[in-house]
Amino acid sequence: MNLHLGLKSKVCLSLLLVLSFLSAEADEEGNNGLVEVQHYQDNLAPYRDRRSDNGMYFAVVYEPIAFKNYISVLDGSSYGTMFGSSAVPIISANISYKRNMAIGSLAGGFIYGAGELSATDAGAVTHKLSISKMGLDFRFTADNFMPEPYVAPYFGMTFWKMGISEDNGTDKFNANTQMGYNYSIGALIQLDWIDYETAKKATFDYGLENTYLDVFATQYAKTQAADDPNTSTDFILGGGLRMEF
Repeated sequence: MNLHLGLKSKVCLSLLLVLSFLSAEADEEGNNGLVEVQHYQDNLAPYRDRRSDNGMYFAVVYEPIAFKNYISVLDGSSYGTMFGSSAVPIISANISYKRNMAIGSLAGGFIYGAGELSATDAGAVTHKLSISKMGLDFRFTADNFMPEPYVAPYFGMTFWKMGISEDNGTDKFNANTQMGYNYSIGALIQLDWIDYETAKKATFDYGLENTYLDVFATQYAKTQAADDPNTSTDFILGGGLRMEF
């Protein structure tokens, strides 16, 4: 009886040894004897060294848009007659995917903005103009020429459709334009140096690579439809806050 149990134990032990050997052989063949080494981002390294191939932008920007060639659909009044030199304060939010390259980066994403202006003209008529815009924003940014992008110039274009609402106290008008565009020239000014320790903590905790002051000049063109309100402008100065993740 004891001999029989001893034989079973030896058989089981032999099977375990064989299985262990086969498992080790399979592992060796699967990785060809190589060991995988994972490299993690060094958050204290300069931006040019630590940035990955992909990123994200999130921005909030302000544009004072004066549609100098706009003519009221309701009563034919010019923009200057209705609002003088005042501009429609447009605040926009933008989120974009960012592709980093050797010479800079390309970014493309979604943008939405809205604003409203109200004024009383010389004839005691109160005009109100509400503008919303929704579209796609694209830009090239030269942000890889310095170890840290203290100043990163860029060129961008935005393609949008606008919602226009006008009210003169008697009548109202609402319409959506066809596709239009504006182009921008600007610069991103890095703000991380103001509080370096907090900036590095945000990189460790949230993946926030850079915080920028975004300053730019932009010009709006007419839309594709001849019967749309005239959306063309002179160059407009704008600004905002842009964060890179």
